[in-house]
Amino acid sequence: MTNEGSNILLRVAVGLVLGAGCMASGARASSAQVGPGVVPLPGVSWTEGSGGDRTVTYADGVAEILLENCLNCHREGSIAPMSLEGYERARSYASLIRAKVESRQMPPWPLDKGVGIQRFKNDISLTDEEIETIVSWVDQGAPLGDPAAVPEPPAWPDWEDAWKYTDVFDRSPDMVIRSPAYTVVANGMDQYPPLEVALDELVEERWIRAIEIRPGTPETRAVFHHANSYVLMPGEDGDNPDRAELAASAMGLEGYIYPEDTGRLLRPGSTVSFGMHLVPTVRDVEAVLELGVWFHESRPEFETPGEVHFRISQTTGFGGFPGHSTDPQISGSWPDLILPPNRVVTYRSTYVLDKPARIYSLRGHFHLRAKSAVLEVVYPDGRYELINKLDWAHRWHVSFLYEDDAMPLLPRGTTVIATAVFDNTADNPSNPDPDQWVMWGSRTVDEMSHFRYGVTWFDDEADFERLVRERERASDEPEPVAASGL
Repeated sequence: MTNEGSNILLRVAVGLVLGAGCMASGARASSAQVGPGVVPLPGVSWTEGSGGDRTVTYADGVAEILLENCLNCHREGSIAPMSLEGYERARSYASLIRAKVESRQMPPWPLDKGVGIQRFKNDISLTDEEIETIVSWVDQGAPLGDPAAVPEPPAWPDWEDAWKYTDVFDRSPDMVIRSPAYTVVANGMDQYPPLEVALDELVEERWIRAIEIRPGTPETRAVFHHANSYVLMPGEDGDNPDRAELAASAMGLEGYIYPEDTGRLLRPGSTVSFGMHLVPTVRDVEAVLELGVWFHESRPEFETPGEVHFRISQTTGFGGFPGHSTDPQISGSWPDLILPPNRVVTYRSTYVLDKPARIYSLRGHFHLRAKSAVLEVVYPDGRYELINKLDWAHRWHVSFLYEDDAMPLLPRGTTVIATAVFDNTADNPSNPDPDQWVMWGSRTVDEMSHFRYGVTWFDDEADFERLVRERERASDEPEPVAASGL
């Protein structure tokens, strides 16, 4: 085999191994010749003109798609395993791009698009037309087209300025909560340092609008597994401090954005603990975690406890870790979760709401054996709705942020049904050992099973009923919102 042939095969092999990383941006052109280094996947035709009558080029369509949806991650210095900046790099990974895009593995949006609510503020999935453009481009030989028509990439911000929510709020965070630095010694055991910091700069009560979580330095990315940050906040009279989860992070999770009329109180004298799980590498790393916080200008109308847990196991219903409940109606319990070897297992939990609720975000939390999770509701009048179905991907713990007019409004008495399917067989490519009994546990090889809802509870039903009426007036649908949930 020639050196060139060996290099091509090596590049494809590396791409297939690393291609599960984040993908994000795209463009347009006109020649249909196949460039060197473009290696087709099995079943991909590379004849000129294939993929439809229209010639699709990098310069005329593909580059813009990659730019808008992929390059935020797939560029030098960002989180993806390879860069797709420029035609030559994109062409060298053309087969891999086609496979990941056509299967909707990239950009990562692990939600069934065929059922349930489909209106989200943070939807990064490609349209059918964008997918068709990418597939046609690759099938036609990944031509460049007119180089002068390739859009110029933006000036990407430096790490310290690269807060994603800056584009949402048109400003940098109002406060950055930075953990103390912790040295993760090379080739050691997993580390769980008990780090905390006092919020001395907070001199008055503020209401949180959004929180973004990220490794504080590029080097921290290599050792950062996850973090569950908590706030210890003085009570209203300065006594009886309350401890509650402030922001949890996981792979693929950016943060939390609360509805415009909703916030979370943060008082002076509070202390934040970071709860990081750090994984050593082959060299010492100074690890830092940062929480970027955006505040409301004034007190919002409603308060949220943030995310609440809904366990899906033999232990039914809402629950928080012992001592970590975030709302009086949530009781703490460790779920009873058992997955037999070489079996597909389904668990279902139910809970009847004793308060009206508005759900503004949804995400699942599972490990390697989960296959899918479904959220359903039965309204007090007997109507049924499937809210969403998650197609579980352990590397992408996405928090799905509903559009304001799509947030489920659930009256008191609504029955919430959560179902999770686990595949503990060899058919599950993520399963490290299908011959093992698997229990609930903190390790990745153990399993967890719960939904996390971003929720606003309504103590005054009149507030909830007003929101329902406002939704109905704004909707073109004649069906009552309280019955349909949409």
